[in-house]
Amino acid sequence: MSASGDLFGAPPPRRHSLFFALLPDAATVAALRAARQALEAELPPQRGRGVPDGKLHLTLHWLGEWSQPPQATVDAAREAAAAVRVPRFSVTLDTADCFGRCEAVWVLRGAASPPLLALHGTLATELAQRRVRLSPGSGFAPHVTLRRRASVRIVPRPLPPVHWPVGDFALLESVRGPGSAGYRLLGRWPLQAG
Repeated sequence: MSASGDLFGAPPPRRHSLFFALLPDAATVAALRAARQALEAELPPQRGRGVPDGKLHLTLHWLGEWSQPPQATVDAAREAAAAVRVPRFSVTLDTADCFGRCEAVWVLRGAASPPLLALHGTLATELAQRRVRLSPGSGFAPHVTLRRRASVRIVPRPLPPVHWPVGDFALLESVRGPGSAGYRLLGRWPLQAG
């Protein structure tokens, strides 16, 4: 029997997720990396590893997971994104916290500012108008994942703030499974100049 539990040794199937997210620019990536390193310096060595720079993001909406994403959903999501009219803004992330039940996931979070909530809400409205169902959840908790499968569950603590200028948002496809390549950019939409 394979590690995936298949009697014939077949690899587990690939899974595709779609989500809207904010993607950090190079300066914000460096600041997020520095925040993770500052947190790691306060604690004993950890198992797991930091999230690679190319996977750092702040999720706005998760659209679902499939063996292959339906093209109609991708098209409707792109159409919804193109209809969003929200001004540029900044996000401040200043609190280290721990998410997850089975594994310790370190995150850097911040308050849901009115401009961020406006983008989140406007995008949700546009998606609903195009009958794109959003995954039910516990609400919008703006955060960036810094480390997965850590040994220690941290208690919330302040970190030097990361100020993130937000000029656009993106639709991404995440691929999990054998030979997965990570994230694929499906579209990027600018926010309006202030």
